[in-house]
Amino acid sequence: MLSLMNFHRVLIVFGILFCWGFGIYEIVQFTTNAETNSVMLGILFVILGCGMLYYLIHLNRFLGRSDQ
Repeated sequence: MLSLMNFHRVLIVFGILFCWGFGIYEIVQFTTNAETNSVMLGILFVILGCGMLYYLIHLNRFLGRSDQ
């Protein structure tokens, strides 16, 4: 059974994958329709995915726990 901490990590990983996937999708859409909104959304979601990756790497520090 998953602990709450591990379940949280799994959800973060799915969030990262979603953000990067949607960001890449929007950037590809920009190459076909040249709409500014697509490239802005794409860049925003790639940056959000990177922020979530940083959070996942440093999760113990954010929660105030020592390294295990």
